[in-house]
Amino acid sequence: MSDREALLPVVGKYVEHRKRRFYVHSKIYQGPFSEVYIVTEGGQRYAMKTEKVHGATRRILKLDVLVLSQINRNEASEGFPHVIIAGRTPFYKYCVMQLVGPDLGRLRRALPNKRLSLASALRISIQTLNRLETLHDNGWLCRDVKANNYAVGRGKNASIIYMFDFGFARRYVDENGNLLEQGRSSDLVGTILYAPLSAHNFTEQCRRDDLESWLYMTIETISGSLPWSSLNPKTEYMLIGEWKRFARYSGRWELFRGCPKEFDEILKSIDGIGFNTRPDYRLIRTYIEDAMTRLKISCSEPFEWEQDRLILRKASVMGDRGESDLATSKLQKLEAAAAFNDEEYNIDTTL
Repeated sequence: MSDREALLPVVGKYVEHRKRRFYVHSKIYQGPFSEVYIVTEGGQRYAMKTEKVHGATRRILKLDVLVLSQINRNEASEGFPHVIIAGRTPFYKYCVMQLVGPDLGRLRRALPNKRLSLASALRISIQTLNRLETLHDNGWLCRDVKANNYAVGRGKNASIIYMFDFGFARRYVDENGNLLEQGRSSDLVGTILYAPLSAHNFTEQCRRDDLESWLYMTIETISGSLPWSSLNPKTEYMLIGEWKRFARYSGRWELFRGCPKEFDEILKSIDGIGFNTRPDYRLIRTYIEDAMTRLKISCSEPFEWEQDRLILRKASVMGDRGESDLATSKLQKLEAAAAFNDEEYNIDTTL
């Protein structure tokens, strides 16, 4: 261990900074330049996300703090983790924030057939759409909308879907609220499976593009996969882009397989949004609500994980790609432990 690594947070030790003292309970994520821990202070549990001062090629934590702090100041901030404190030491930057539950990607893969019920999927789609509307109305684009960047709440907030991880976020308005001019070209930003056509065309993204990614994510939540899910994003990203174009024409039926018929109108609505036009979020919500009414889906019934906490436990040990057998094995070991604690495993592992 280098001298710098020795000065990073250590499990079982305290982190003291700016008159705050957090006990580092466990590490739940480790990447090349950032780590996430569960920490406690005064009996309260939080997530502490850290980023090394030296060596980090992308300053992701700063964007997380900027976006969440701005939204936290507004009344309409439900569904965004609250920032408790943020700062830096000579060796790492940190942000202590509200601890949330498993992300929607892991949660879906923890279910039988890797699918949520249609009732849950449609209700989740409304909440995730609402989060995007809030983000956009605060002047930010996400540019990486996917299930792994949404998570369920903990305890009494288990029915609330939270949005987090803004490493690719970008302002689309200046400090005076004026729309920024559209750039001529851009890098392919985001996660390829859910990236909008603009990303595949290497053009600047706008609010419409976040909604396009949201639609792909929602379709996957309903159907369990996308038509291009089997393709390799690293080597076949051009073919994935062609699939998305094909889905606008004769491939439309395959894209919406298993989805309510109203989703065809949602795609038409999204594709018709101009670069600087505010999306009609209410219209999209209306299409979803119409589908729920037609299918006699209640807004008040509990989600699967509220009825069966085993789903949350399994999701908390689920791998990035959904290694269900390994997750089951881990879960059995956890359940065999004498000191098993329900709340211990109702955590997010990708903050």
